[in-house]
Amino acid sequence: MANVLRRDVRRYVPGVLVAILAAGQVEAAGPDEGSLRYYPTVEQVRKDVEAERRDDRPGEVDGRISGQYLLLAEVLESSWGGRHGPASFDVQAPEKAKLLRDLYLDASAESGTHRFPALQPECSGRTVEEQKAKGICARVNYMAAQSSQRFQPDEVLLVAQRYFPSQYRDAFIRHSPAQELDEYASKIAQERQARQRKADLESKYARHEVMRRRVLAGAVLAMLSVPMAALALLMRRARRQRARATSLTRIISADDLYLFSRSGNAVDVQRHSKTHVTTTTETPYVHPDSWQSRAPTTTTTITTTDHLTLFIKGDHGSEWQESFVDLGVSVRPGNRVAVVYGGDRWTRMGVAVAVVNIDTREVAVDEVQARRIASRFSLLRATFWGLMVAALGAATDTALGVFAFTLAASALGFVAALTLAFAWQWSLWANIRARIRVYADGLAR
Repeated sequence: MANVLRRDVRRYVPGVLVAILAAGQVEAAGPDEGSLRYYPTVEQVRKDVEAERRDDRPGEVDGRISGQYLLLAEVLESSWGGRHGPASFDVQAPEKAKLLRDLYLDASAESGTHRFPALQPECSGRTVEEQKAKGICARVNYMAAQSSQRFQPDEVLLVAQRYFPSQYRDAFIRHSPAQELDEYASKIAQERQARQRKADLESKYARHEVMRRRVLAGAVLAMLSVPMAALALLMRRARRQRARATSLTRIISADDLYLFSRSGNAVDVQRHSKTHVTTTTETPYVHPDSWQSRAPTTTTTITTTDHLTLFIKGDHGSEWQESFVDLGVSVRPGNRVAVVYGGDRWTRMGVAVAVVNIDTREVAVDEVQARRIASRFSLLRATFWGLMVAALGAATDTALGVFAFTLAASALGFVAALTLAFAWQWSLWANIRARIRVYADGLAR
């Protein structure tokens, strides 16, 4: 009994669904069957368009004809198919409506197959807009005319006025792809107003954003001005202190280097070495979830420094001593030696930076001592110019309101500061060593 009931349900369900679907589309069907007698024949559409549009551009007449076929077929489907389209149309449309729809679609397909223009050589390789501007490209004219018949409200209105009496025109327009003229115009106006409101809001937001970025860039610029002013004062103070210095002052330029020497006989030479042993142990490692492990290792580093102390009796009977570390020079008691001193040109004081064995003409420069003559003033100078680069980026952002250069300029200024600092420092060290070497070689001759 249950099986029989299920079979009966399955038998009647499709029919019930179709009936419900048809009942739901009665209101959407729009025109009554009386409107069908006003639909033109395929031949009538072609005749009317050719008579009215014989002077159109190449391809436009056939395009209009094909477009009107599609328009009429789509109005029929929408009138009896509603929002369910062709599937609902096939269920509830009258037989005459189905026949007309098929004739229009077949005629449009025939036009697209046999009357669709070929691409002309003079139109090949051009954009659609360029082909439209030329006016002689039949293929583009065909497609533009076909589209206008279906989607331009004024063209739909002309078709409705030509074939249908007044009581059916509104329904025809309402079921066309262009929809009702008033709704179409209202929708366009609403969209235009919405776009304008959106543009106004975006413009207002953009102005606020520009102002915010300018304030942020200005704040960064103000913060950078404080350390820049402090660095400028420090550099000015350092220059003044060097000008009136009374003790050894480190130099910021090789031109400020002052070299002098003292010579005499080595009365005693003391040399000894110190060995430094450093041991590091790495702890063992075992990964808890795998087989990887590392055994404990011990590394021992041994370094040796050579200490040299010279006791020298000068030509005028005075005696003094100088000590050096890792200075590669051979001296024995009795050798005549000269010690080169390097300092600044203001105080004319200096430290021992080289030893010359006049007897053997051997020269050794103490590079560690030579570096100590150089000032770290270049670090101040490089930092100042690095901040200057960042300040230029912040000033640009303040003027333009983009906040695109501040961070980039800050990074560039940092890199530039480091690069300039090391470049200036290495250049100063190299110049000092070179001048000491030249001076000492002159004493060895």
